[in-house]
Amino acid sequence: MTTRVGRGVESRLASRCAAIASAGAAAIHLGVAPAHWQHWVLSGVFFASIGLLQLVWAILAWLRPTALILAAGIVANAGAIALWVHSRTIGVPFGPGAGEPEAVDAAGISVLLLQFYVVMGAAWAWLRCTRAQQVSGVGRALVLLGANGIVAAAVTAGLVSSLSGHGPHDHGPAEAQSGHQVTRDAPVPGHHSSEPSLTGPAPADPGRPMVESSLDTDGHHDHHG
Repeated sequence: MTTRVGRGVESRLASRCAAIASAGAAAIHLGVAPAHWQHWVLSGVFFASIGLLQLVWAILAWLRPTALILAAGIVANAGAIALWVHSRTIGVPFGPGAGEPEAVDAAGISVLLLQFYVVMGAAWAWLRCTRAQQVSGVGRALVLLGANGIVAAAVTAGLVSSLSGHGPHDHGPAEAQSGHQVTRDAPVPGHHSSEPSLTGPAPADPGRPMVESSLDTDGHHDHHG
């Protein structure tokens, strides 16, 4: 009796941890859906749909984690992970950016790690529900190691993203105007520029006659008689 109760407690705890991770992934998917909607309507619909499905699954897994619900969560999140890897390595098969690998960003990595956590938590709860015997100590150690590794990776990705939010390629409007102004090359001695001068000729000395000033400027002096 104690063993069965222990299995039930462990299964419920694992399923609720998976539910929390699924809710986090759903929040990110729903948060990025409007931006994807502006880029391509079907992409926005996809992200909103997968976010809603993950949210519904999180509620069901929290309240009534049956073996069928846990198995559905494992399959759905494993498929989402495979789709993410495919889109970042080969590209989506259709759409505006078909065949072009998408960029890897912090939000995508966070969702990926959360979905891994869902798969592991749901699988652990499913095993505890379907198996009569207890999971070995090695199995528990591997699950704990994997779960802690995923959490650590998610935290690291979030910290790196927050610290490098203003990278070398992020330019504000003022910086873009000041840092990318078109400048003219300085004249090289011994070379005559074919471009017209932006400034007018130097004003003549008001105290000198115009004829003498023009002769001095041209560098020619005519001597008569």
